[in-house]
Amino acid sequence: MKKKSVVVNYLYNLTYQLFVILVPIIVTPYISRILTDIGSGQYSFSYSISNYFTLIASLGFGYYGQRQIAKHQNDPKKQSIDFWGIIITRFISVIFSLVIYLLMSSFGAFGDKYVMLLQILSINVIAVGFDIAFFFNANEEFKKTVLRNVIVKVLSVICIFVFVKDIDDLWIYTLIQALSVLLGNVSLWLYLPKYLVKVSMSEINIKKHIKPALILFLPAIATSIYTTLDKTLIGVITHDDSQNGNYEYADRLIKMVLTVITALGTVLIPRNAKRFEDGDIEGVKKNIYLSCRFVFLVGAPAMFGMMAIAYNFVPWFLGDGYDLVPLLLILLAPLFLIIGLSNVFGLQYLIPSAQDKKFTLCLIIGAVSNLVLNIIMINFWGAYGAAGATIVAEALVTFSMLMFIRKDIKFTNILKYCWKYIVSSIVMAVPCFLLSYYLSSSILNTFIIVITGAITYGIMILILRDKFVFDLLNKVLLKIKKKNK
Repeated sequence: MKKKSVVVNYLYNLTYQLFVILVPIIVTPYISRILTDIGSGQYSFSYSISNYFTLIASLGFGYYGQRQIAKHQNDPKKQSIDFWGIIITRFISVIFSLVIYLLMSSFGAFGDKYVMLLQILSINVIAVGFDIAFFFNANEEFKKTVLRNVIVKVLSVICIFVFVKDIDDLWIYTLIQALSVLLGNVSLWLYLPKYLVKVSMSEINIKKHIKPALILFLPAIATSIYTTLDKTLIGVITHDDSQNGNYEYADRLIKMVLTVITALGTVLIPRNAKRFEDGDIEGVKKNIYLSCRFVFLVGAPAMFGMMAIAYNFVPWFLGDGYDLVPLLLILLAPLFLIIGLSNVFGLQYLIPSAQDKKFTLCLIIGAVSNLVLNIIMINFWGAYGAAGATIVAEALVTFSMLMFIRKDIKFTNILKYCWKYIVSSIVMAVPCFLLSYYLSSSILNTFIIVITGAITYGIMILILRDKFVFDLLNKVLLKIKKKNK
């Protein structure tokens, strides 16, 4: 199987991540007004509950499956045997999770007003059984997953605008979201015959996949505690759907930008897994340092930029009822760097090198701290408390991962290469904050602030003559020249 370059795969993945950002920019202003903060909060709480059962259904097969398939990129037979072993094993966990979920939601275990939404979201649990993105990611075939996701998201956007007209259509919105996940997963199966070969049931070893998947299930559960539990606890502690609605959109806006920062990690997981398998440790280290530079290159200006435009951007983008969102965005903005780095340390180093126990321990540290802090801080500060707890938990995860890999990856080396991005971002933030303070909230004024920031940051990078950026520009220009010949 011919391997595509990291650059090509990254561009495919980045194209999709940019599309992922574009879709909410189009849909969110409409949905936030149609569903209001109350409807948005009900969806957020219901989705947070369903997500726990989705995690149980998937166990740790996402990361494990990708790593296991990547080890045999040049052996279709071994890939086919492992693929079917993983799929069959995962279907068992899907059925178990689905039965428990339907019983609990149907009897109102999570609140009577959420029953319908929770039942609809059971489709997400079913969709896990058909999720085979891990197989194509492991083979570095990102084009197929990108095309699939783009087509499905376009269809879902059209359906939202056609069928969701007021808050009473919240169940329709939920159904569209859930069916889009299922349709996207099922559609990838059409590509499978090209990659798999026939294997007999006697060759498939289900047992061998259970233990490693369960080991990676622990970090998945730990991750959910500090990425989903905050929304659950906001609902349980405050009993205020509006608080959850505000937190939902702040969290969603942060994650929109994070997808761009973490896009490179998705591409490098299988590449690093193969290099570890081949003993090319220096090649892995090179990828890690390049990824860290990219995180700072994009994450630092994104962090300061989000802080600067929050109060100018939110009122016209989300409409009335979302007064908590600007400050929530400011509190959560450091996640661009914190999660960006943990993505590099964990998903690009610890997981490909099969250091699953260390990866799990890091996430457990974050989960426990997040759980304790959420219970305390949400009682006092509601959604703001959840944001603070998230920052602390994610920072602890990143720091603990760094401690585990410090012998191979030196943070001083990372700072040596990345200080220019921090300085450039701070300089960029000055005019952005001033403009945001004096200009009223509007699309035009937010655009002016963003353009001013981008130009200022670009000029600073040129003045400081960052080698990484110049090398990237040269590679892009060379590719353009080759295509034009």
